Amino acid sequence: MRSPQFPSHTVNIMPLPRAKASPGRKPTTPNRAARDKNFIALTDKVFGVLEAFSQNPKAPITLEEITQSVGLAKTTVHRLLYSMKKIGYVDQNEQSGKYMLAAKFFELGRAMLPYQRVAALARPLLENLRIRCGESVHVGVLDKGLVTYIAVLESQNPYRCAAVIGEVNYAHSTAIGKCLLAELSEQQVEEVIREHGLPKLARNTITAGTQLLEEMRRVREEGVATNVEENIDGVICVAAPIRDQTGETVAALSVSGPAIRMEIILDGAKQEVKRVGARISAMLGAPGADDGSRAVVTLPGHPTAVQ
Repeated sequence: MRSPQFPSHTVNIMPLPRAKASPGRKPTTPNRAARDKNFIALTDKVFGVLEAFSQNPKAPITLEEITQSVGLAKTTVHRLLYSMKKIGYVDQNEQSGKYMLAAKFFELGRAMLPYQRVAALARPLLENLRIRCGESVHVGVLDKGLVTYIAVLESQNPYRCAAVIGEVNYAHSTAIGKCLLAELSEQQVEEVIREHGLPKLARNTITAGTQLLEEMRRVREEGVATNVEENIDGVICVAAPIRDQTGETVAALSVSGPAIRMEIILDGAKQEVKRVGARISAMLGAPGADDGSRAVVTLPGHPTAVQ
């Protein structure tokens, strides 16, 4: 599923080989920089300090304990802690002088946790959905008013439509985007429109704000969104929301494919994305979420879902 306005982005996270964290942990060898010009030695020191906190998770720790753990000079460790404290990632008890990780540090993981959990928990269900419908399956999130794809399972058909993980697309023209916009207030949707506009991308793209707001109301009522040749000519997509334990929509999943095939299974595909979306939401602890495990839909020419 491409978007001519936005280049595709593939995120490759390359883990850095690191020394094992333990009391008396030795820092990276000095000649490492000569072997790897892209490696910044300070990174090893910073994460060594963070590992020291993980070894003592129940209580704040002293400068001496951290120094012993990372195997660096005490002055170096003190400067690292001072810097991390200054930018808000480490706190220091004024009376004892001991250090602890600050709330800001945990916010880093907390913000991404729902997305990571969705991608991990949903994988078997997404695979099953792809088999059931025979088309590409996506999971996307709303980031600064645009859709970013965090999971993609391509159809096995030679003629197919699929995005790339990390690819960015407009929200108003995609089924996933509509699901995510439908959870926003009217004012928030208008802010997205002001920032990104409503460019016409295909023959049926919504280009009027009033029409988009009306579409949002329909999505909320039906619990499913459709994109019938609105993002790419000849492509149809259906999507449903994924909610977390607070009931908030954190992502949406979709099935998309060539219109000539999607038209045949459209009604069943809508029910399927709603069923799978509800199951994933239930796994995330969404209140009142029905996992829909018994409501398996028979799609023309496609196998029964694996439970």
